[in-house]
Amino acid sequence: MMGEREEDDDIEEAWLQLRPMEPLPSQCCGSGCSPCVFDLYHQNLARWEAARASKDRSLLHGPESQSCPSKLNPKTFVAFCISAMDRLTKDTYRVRFALPGNSQLGLQPGQHLILRGIVDDLEIQRAYTPISPANAEGYFEVLIKCYQMGLMSRYVESWRAGTIAFWRGPFGDFFYKPNQESSPEQLPWSYQEKTRFGHLGQDLIKELVSCCRRKPFALVCGSAEFTKDIARCLLCAGLTEDSYFLF
Repeated sequence: MMGEREEDDDIEEAWLQLRPMEPLPSQCCGSGCSPCVFDLYHQNLARWEAARASKDRSLLHGPESQSCPSKLNPKTFVAFCISAMDRLTKDTYRVRFALPGNSQLGLQPGQHLILRGIVDDLEIQRAYTPISPANAEGYFEVLIKCYQMGLMSRYVESWRAGTIAFWRGPFGDFFYKPNQESSPEQLPWSYQEKTRFGHLGQDLIKELVSCCRRKPFALVCGSAEFTKDIARCLLCAGLTEDSYFLF
């Protein structure tokens, strides 16, 4: 009887070691991703509970992915190699990641990716929107601003060409249609509070800058004339030249 009880205890301990670990708050980027790291945790926990109840460890493994190893996946982090890293300002980097062959990232406007980093044995995740053209072949680029006390900033500043970083995505379901939105109520709820309508001139730029809780970093994309006008408005609103990026 004693031997059987010890064997049962060993089996129970083995199952407990296989139980998925609940993510830390730092592992959620807070961008409303679907699935979130907590969604994935609950999916894995349900799979573990079913496997434990039936005493079948093979149920712990989900269906095998048939996708290319370097193809984005919203549920699993995929490795991408840094092919180039340019320091644009003292705290801002443009980083290029290689894609296999002449493949394209294929993101839509408004979509973003999640980057995973580990600093001091703590896993952290942050959301970034690629700045490369949607039809760029063989690569994608992100612009990352680093902060003095930022954990992800420490991770990014350790990068060099050849470093492997892990991304998952894409996320975001706000697909912009020109001249279709005329009021905040027509936007997804998560965009309503932070969206402004009107001619993008000096007054609106000042309003956008003043509503930020801390000094913002602006990404401006458009024609040469448009970016020149917006840069002038940003300077008049109190930003410095190292606080915006034109492309």
